[in-house]
Amino acid sequence: MDKNEFFHSLEEIVVDPLFIGESLQDLAEETTNNTWSMSISKELATEIVVEDFIDFFQRVMTNRREQIRSSNNLDGMLFYIWFDWQSAQIKFNLISDYDTALPFGCEIEITNKLKPIIEEFLRFPYHDGFPFEEVRDDDEQIEEGVKRETLKVFLFKINR
Repeated sequence: MDKNEFFHSLEEIVVDPLFIGESLQDLAEETTNNTWSMSISKELATEIVVEDFIDFFQRVMTNRREQIRSSNNLDGMLFYIWFDWQSAQIKFNLISDYDTALPFGCEIEITNKLKPIIEEFLRFPYHDGFPFEEVRDDDEQIEEGVKRETLKVFLFKINR
């Protein structure tokens, strides 16, 4: 699959319907229903440039903005993107803006710059999987004493 075929395969994500809750009680359902993820091969990562993903996300944001504006949601929504290195995927989500924290179980750093997140995703050396030699039984014990890195999250508020 080349990069054109890859982005063509993502067209359904661009137009996917958004679940917009009616209250704070629907936040978990929004999180579940409005999460999308993408993975690529190491070979494809060498073909794709940052601007390809920026164009893709611009199209997604335009579609989501239209969906939000035609909904009954008065609060707008938070559109956020992050690179999940454990799954080697770039992910994004939308939740209603109820002045709540983003649903992560780790320390996060909010940024208004998407480019560094995409660059980190494209440079990731393990798109085709982690080599077995990299995974060791004692890694779990080592992890306990290691300070976890802060997760960088691109955040953009889409107003109604």
